[in-house]
Formats: sequence, structure tokens, C-alpha cells
Amino acid sequence: MASTIERRLLVNYRVDPEITARLLPAPLRPVLVRGYAAAGICLIRLARLRPDSAPFGLGLRTENAAHRIAVRWDTSDGPRSGVYIPRRDSDSVLTASFSSSSTSSPPRES
Repeated sequence: MASTIERRLLVNYRVDPEITARLLPAPLRPVLVRGYAAAGICLIRLARLRPDSAPFGLGLRTENAAHRIAVRWDTSDGPRSGVYIPRRDSDSVLTASFSSSSTSSPPRES
């Protein structure tokens, strides 16, 4: 699939670390910044979303949101940090089917 990012807005906020920890699957734990967990939402508008083989002028425009939590976890090589995405939303059924919106995503290293 190919697309153009028309807009990306990151909104970050601080949340209670105990409440955040209850939302995370093991072995993840929230990253703490001045005693608070760091979470946020990424709002993104994709334009000209289409198969790679389709002409540039074709495609859909979608509005999408990914709810994010900064996390840490331990590995045999030491601690790692990344972002856990417990929920994704989209105004497009097609986009939602590609993003596995009904399940949360494993952490991505930052």
C-alpha cells in the first residue's frame, strides 16, 4: 500500500502510573516522567491510500488515531523502551481492516 501523510498531530499527556500499569500486558511497564506515565494520541490523515500498483491520483483519504503509551520492558540484553498501542481508530473500514484495529499492537522500540 502507498499513501501520503497530509497531517500528523501528536498530543501527549501525563497520566496516573498505577492506572496506566493496569492497562499494560506483562512484561510492559509505563515509562515515568517526573512521577507520571507518558501517554498520548497520534492523529493522522492519509491521502491517496492505494495499492502500490495503482496510479498516484487514485486512492482514499482517511482519518486515523492511535492511542499510545510509552513503555519499558526487560530483555536478556537489558531494558528496552518503546511505544505500546492499545487501540486504533479509523473512519475507513478498509484502513481498520489493515491495522488490526480490534487488537492492540506489541511495543515498537523508540
